[in-house]
Amino acid sequence: MNSDWQVTACPYDCPCTCSMKARMVGGKVEIVPNRENHSTSFICAKGLRFRERMFAPRRIKEPLLRDGAGWKAVSWEDAWSIWADRVQSAVSDFGSLSLMYFAGAGSMYFSKALLKNVFAELGDYTTTRGSLCSSIGSFGLKASTCGFGVPYLTAEVMDNSKGVMFWGRNVYCTQPQMVRQLDGIRARGGSIASIEVRESVTARRSDRFWRIEPGGDWALAAWLCKKFIDNGACAPNWRSFAVNADDFTAAASKLDSNELLAAAGVTNETAEEIFAWLRDNYPVTHVPSYGAQRYLHGDMQFRWIFALAVICGGFNNPCAGLSFSKDEQALLPPSLLLGCDNVRKFSAGAWGASALSAQPPVRVLHIVGANPARQNPQSAVIREAMAKIPFKVCSEMFMTDTAKLCDLVLPVTTFLEDDHDWIGSYWHSYVVRSSRVVPPVGDAKSDVEIYDGLARALGLKVNLIETYESMDRLLLSDSRLVRAGENLYHWDEPVYWTAPGATALMPTECPEIMNRKSGELRLVSVHTNGYINGQSLDAPGLPDMPLIFVSEVFAKSAGLSGGELVAVRSESGSCVMRAVIEAGLGAATAVTDQGIAGINELTASYEAPGGGAAYADCFVRVEKL
Repeated sequence: MNSDWQVTACPYDCPCTCSMKARMVGGKVEIVPNRENHSTSFICAKGLRFRERMFAPRRIKEPLLRDGAGWKAVSWEDAWSIWADRVQSAVSDFGSLSLMYFAGAGSMYFSKALLKNVFAELGDYTTTRGSLCSSIGSFGLKASTCGFGVPYLTAEVMDNSKGVMFWGRNVYCTQPQMVRQLDGIRARGGSIASIEVRESVTARRSDRFWRIEPGGDWALAAWLCKKFIDNGACAPNWRSFAVNADDFTAAASKLDSNELLAAAGVTNETAEEIFAWLRDNYPVTHVPSYGAQRYLHGDMQFRWIFALAVICGGFNNPCAGLSFSKDEQALLPPSLLLGCDNVRKFSAGAWGASALSAQPPVRVLHIVGANPARQNPQSAVIREAMAKIPFKVCSEMFMTDTAKLCDLVLPVTTFLEDDHDWIGSYWHSYVVRSSRVVPPVGDAKSDVEIYDGLARALGLKVNLIETYESMDRLLLSDSRLVRAGENLYHWDEPVYWTAPGATALMPTECPEIMNRKSGELRLVSVHTNGYINGQSLDAPGLPDMPLIFVSEVFAKSAGLSGGELVAVRSESGSCVMRAVIEAGLGAATAVTDQGIAGINELTASYEAPGGGAAYADCFVRVEKL
């Protein structure tokens, strides 16, 4: 066992991507922050929980093959042989499009991108486009930047902001390393503001908080754009960066201010306060949330917030711009990825429905780093689709909802058991080369080893182990990376707001929004500080059943006193939840924590922009049991 400190990083789908040092001492794993990464000052409970997850009794330690209603352990060679036979049979009978590869963000390490090379060599295959996380907002922002990409600011640049405006982003729970940065901005005389549908932890700890109706961010941003234009308060040269400045100002001038405020759910007095705060705290960095784009009009939510950042001087001072997210794998050498002429892509947010009607049909489903039976909208449709696919295989640590639906479950290693894999961040500019802390538990293997074994069983030329080693060599020699510590590197990334030739395409239309029917509440699912996305299986302190937070106004009308069981029904499904009354919540809004079993019985699998998931376009009826 290794008692020396090894450098690694948290694999979770989290902007912080915390750098760690870990070691094995006395049969236990110790984890401490690697402060050579200036964006890591501590390790949260989610990351620390890997110390227990490593050796959890219910961890899967050997390949498991479905055997009737149960499971039987098989060797790796048998697993690869059975798996390869099913792949070959599907390709022979239906062509390679009958193979579907579904990858989630359960691990953010670079190696996961290499796995699809196996399917690329087989020929055509089926996969997904977009993501459950950020693709709706990213879709809108990529249009706004005329193809440049998604705007973001490095932590170093954002330090120079005077104001930070969070549009629904609860960073105290979802990006806790940013808190130290916010404290620094405050210490230098700055201010933090939050626009949210509820008073979150971040909202309570902000200098200013304004409540907004779900999905109304675009309307408030549009009102502010109009206000800045009408008052001649825009940045003096913003027009030189906008390719359609005249069309934008003409469209903004025609907007009805009262209608915008009604859509936003704010009063004129509140909107004036926000306008004054933006002027008083220049430069303000706008930070929209992942939740704010989970609507069918989520792309337009972000486009109008982006427009506000442009006219407020983002191109004059990047801290007056917008920062959302970036490609955490931007440094992955593209030469390592095999191309494919025909990839059939289903929307990540609605792939279950697509799979049910697909021709040729999906015959073998491969799942990596994901728990779609819990994470995906309309989970009943996911289960139905999976039931009709003859063979399903996933690599997992635990018997998740999805693993239980598969035919072959393969034990996968954690990041603490892998060596020289790489991970970036979609917030900071540090890149980590991992070191193995402990040997693999049981017979667990990395996903690269697992899929390399499949390739060998299929007789393919692709060698994922060699590709993995090539990735390591290429990244170690990448001139863009500057060593910042042992196995820690820093990349001086280009920023959209200061990039030569950067231009902006401003919105000229208002989005179409879904409206609730009488008696319905809009259900908004939010991130929690207890777990990441659908990885709630082993999270401590989970309630005995899902909680639904409702307003005092609704509780009174429904005769609820709090703590009672309620039936929650949508057009997609139903579940039983426990009602909690939350002061200050909008009368027509309900809130629940995402990632808990039963929640996505309610959500619908819409074809959302960018292939994302419009979780927040879910309307429910809540009745006391």
